[in-house]
Amino acid sequence: MAIWQFECKIIPLRENINNLNYSEIISWRGFTLKYNIDFLEREKSWSNEIIQYGKLDETCIEFVYENGVLQEVECRLDLRTLTKHNFMKILEYVQRIGACFLVAGNVYLPNEENMVEVMRQSKANQYCKNPLEYIGTLIYKDGEIQ
Repeated sequence: MAIWQFECKIIPLRENINNLNYSEIISWRGFTLKYNIDFLEREKSWSNEIIQYGKLDETCIEFVYENGVLQEVECRLDLRTLTKHNFMKILEYVQRIGACFLVAGNVYLPNEENMVEVMRQSKANQYCKNPLEYIGTLIYKDGEIQ
């Protein structure tokens, strides 16, 4: 993942999600999922068990399989170049497949207001707003190198 990418999982929307562990939350086992992604170009992945839409260092969605069974769906949004059109298409896709987003352990429904606020608070956005300042916060604390 690149520093300018906002990373999240696309997870199936289900009841009692609080009773599941992380691997169960992100799992698509037992769910049928159609890709129908026409807003990102399909790319060749580094693995035969990953179906990839979009370039790895840009906005992309990856469908990760293990032994032919869909395990998880990863989503990375390039905050340097993300257009409103592609953002809305991703939200529409997630809604259409009956899913939601998992970001840093929190579940978010696919609506524009929620996701814009979550992205606004992300490290990727902090980097995109001011790369030098952000890198400085990683290197220096209280005026000393960390």
